[in-house]
Amino acid sequence: MSIEIVPAILRRTYERIAEDWDKVHTLASHIHIDVTDGVFAGDGTFRDVRHFKRLPDSQKIELHMMVHNPDHYIDDVADLNPARCLFHIEAFADGGHIDETYTQLRSNSSSELGLAINPDTPWQWLEEQLPRIDFVLFMGVKPGYGGAPLEEKVFRNMGAFHKQHPDVPITVDGSVNLTTVPKFVAAGATILCANSAIFEGEPPQVNIARLQDAAVS
Repeated sequence: MSIEIVPAILRRTYERIAEDWDKVHTLASHIHIDVTDGVFAGDGTFRDVRHFKRLPDSQKIELHMMVHNPDHYIDDVADLNPARCLFHIEAFADGGHIDETYTQLRSNSSSELGLAINPDTPWQWLEEQLPRIDFVLFMGVKPGYGGAPLEEKVFRNMGAFHKQHPDVPITVDGSVNLTTVPKFVAAGATILCANSAIFEGEPPQVNIARLQDAAVS
């Protein structure tokens, strides 16, 4: 089983996003950028995703849209055409709305499309949407704040989902570190997005290697 460690960036300004990007874009196949609107989640980050085209290797972007009105961003996301893109299932009023949004993204971009789900949301909400998406993302924390505490229920939720849908790729975002990586992998995750565990302490390349070792140990 191949495990991918993905650097995750959560910053309020484009300049800080670009600084973090420059530290890691040559070290990983994908770079995860969190975008929050200050309503659905977090205090609000830089949200004009069109600017991300200026980043070197911008084709590596995994765009995580933590916003309450996904339709407002569809045109800009499609224009950016990130490698991967996902919105939160909680941000949609009903399944039909999800269908319309993701159909539009399929038609206007080549992105792999996913749905993210918060720790308190029943994982079964994802099941009806699986035909529309390529992967799922489980939040290991309440969304939108760097350093938020781990929600232990995520291991149970991920494990139950993986048991029912073993062929659906699982990403995890939040509280990914040397201690939790083996637990996330055991629960079915194959893509692990880490922020402080990569950007703090040792240089990012050292931290990524340590996380990769923890994932396969």
